[in-house]
Amino acid sequence: MPTALYTVFHLNLAFSSIEIEQHSEVIERCYWPLLKLAQNGIPIGIEMTAYTLEAVQQVDSSWVYEFKRLIQQGMCELIASGDSQVIGPLVPAKINHVNLRLGQHTYSSILGVRPQIAYINEQAVSAGLLDIYLDEGFTTVVIEWDNPFSHNPDWPNTLLNRPQSLKAASGRTIKVIWNHAIAFQKFQRYVHGELTLEDYLHYLVKVLKPDMQAFPVYGSDAEVFDFRPGRYQTEADQVESEWQRISILFNTLAGMNKYCWQLPEQILKFWQESNALTLTNAEHPVSVKKQAKYNISRWGLSGRNDLRLNSQCFAKLAKLEQNSQSTEQDWRTLCRMWASDLRTHLTAKRYQLLNLESVNVNPPVFEPWKNHTDIQIDYDAERRRLHIRTPKLHLSLNGNRGLSIDKLAFESHGFKPVLGTLSHGHFDHISYGADFYSNHLLLERFRARDRIADLNRVDYQLGNLDGNLVIYCRQTLKIGAIIKWYCIEDETLHTGFFFEEKQRPEASIRLGYITLLGCDNRAWYQTHLGGKREEFFQIQSDMDQGTPVSSIVSANSAIGATEGQIRFGSSHFGVRLTWNPSKCAALPMISSKRIDDKYLNRLWFSLTEADETLKEGGDLLDFSLRITPESLNK
Repeated sequence: MPTALYTVFHLNLAFSSIEIEQHSEVIERCYWPLLKLAQNGIPIGIEMTAYTLEAVQQVDSSWVYEFKRLIQQGMCELIASGDSQVIGPLVPAKINHVNLRLGQHTYSSILGVRPQIAYINEQAVSAGLLDIYLDEGFTTVVIEWDNPFSHNPDWPNTLLNRPQSLKAASGRTIKVIWNHAIAFQKFQRYVHGELTLEDYLHYLVKVLKPDMQAFPVYGSDAEVFDFRPGRYQTEADQVESEWQRISILFNTLAGMNKYCWQLPEQILKFWQESNALTLTNAEHPVSVKKQAKYNISRWGLSGRNDLRLNSQCFAKLAKLEQNSQSTEQDWRTLCRMWASDLRTHLTAKRYQLLNLESVNVNPPVFEPWKNHTDIQIDYDAERRRLHIRTPKLHLSLNGNRGLSIDKLAFESHGFKPVLGTLSHGHFDHISYGADFYSNHLLLERFRARDRIADLNRVDYQLGNLDGNLVIYCRQTLKIGAIIKWYCIEDETLHTGFFFEEKQRPEASIRLGYITLLGCDNRAWYQTHLGGKREEFFQIQSDMDQGTPVSSIVSANSAIGATEGQIRFGSSHFGVRLTWNPSKCAALPMISSKRIDDKYLNRLWFSLTEADETLKEGGDLLDFSLRITPESLNK
């Protein structure tokens, strides 16, 4: 039986480095040649957002007419994306629902179809996100094979041979048609002239095993053939008639008895009932596309001003949810503001059109503190430690280290400290011969090649906020002065960082570190990753999402935490961390390291990370955090 070959060409006129006035050129040079393949007998899968479909219709309605005709003839298939190319594990469930719903409405009104197969945007997927697709009526998703396979050592490589089933966070299942990063990159190398036709055919022979029933030849951008978006200096020089090279390859394969071209929906006939695959795990809660530099920090923490843009999106979402008069167009506008391409290689011209709100925040002001009989405040002048005891909470702060937390304990935990500082020598290992603090700031500047921390000697001050005790300090760093503050309210510790200089430095900016004091077990965490349900993860092996991928990519992952909260702990006790992403859409990161028979478990928040999309400028936002006690059985 011949191996079924299929494609899902990704069409995206919101491409970050394509100006709006270039749309007609992209349609002529890339989209028409794609339809010509189908006209000449090669069935083609095409995925596009509703935005792209509308933009094509506005510029060249004849393309849309021909696409619709080819769909009706069974020579093309529309694969859904949504209204906009939104990164699902980085946005709340409400936006994911609305984005898919608006997309289906546009597909139906323009093309007369409502696809049941969806290509997950940027191939960034969580188990919770799969539930959203099921809720919106999709039966199948297109997801990249390479990363889930590499993160699940128990998967046999034969799973690639045909469509499978994936388990969503709810326990329900959804079918998956595989995309293949190595395969589509090989295809691009052939088309760009780096490989000969013979080289590519030899690759297929090597990768297609005798029991391979279906194989994804291509599942990526259409705009990179006979057109150069201009993202990278390393883009391949254009060879003559790249679409002609594609046509030659496709027709060559069509003429070989061992291969046959089919639409993605036809590949589902190879699906068989089997145990559903668990896609993600604690070490990799979100699966992404291609190499490690394409992790979700790319769309959350870099770009021209990703942190500000994401925060503004969260703020607009809150307003829409509170406004009963919100229109469909209001929601569509917000989905398009949350599109991934505004967060990567966005041109300066398109960035100016975003018209982001300016940052203008006044420093915190506290009233003088008045003694409370139920609050005990002791200062150890020799060690420069401030100890605070209330009926609900015990807190120790280190005046030698920027008022970092030595110990924090809650009544709910029997006042057993849950987080704080693990001092030098706690781990009998030279690689971990350091102090591991809690609630400090750490910047690593790329051009200056230095590290800036707020772990300096400071003097504390006491204040009052709404009748609650406040402890705060101000210090001047190389990036400007900062104010760190704490506010104790019953069994809640509020804390925050205020930056007097609001321009974002070119640096990784990490703060609010949480170091768990319980070192006998691995950490666990629970949060939302784009779905309605919190997803629980028990860490099983070493991980560190803050480890650089390379000298220009400063982190390898992050946690979406799309409802502004995450639970983090080890063994029975932990904390719930809550923040307002409409003020600062920081992303948490987690590290867990085994050191002999102990474990170092930490969580922190990042405001900025580096990759090749990071540009000068951008805003540095203040961050505040609410810490409350949690137990694993809650």
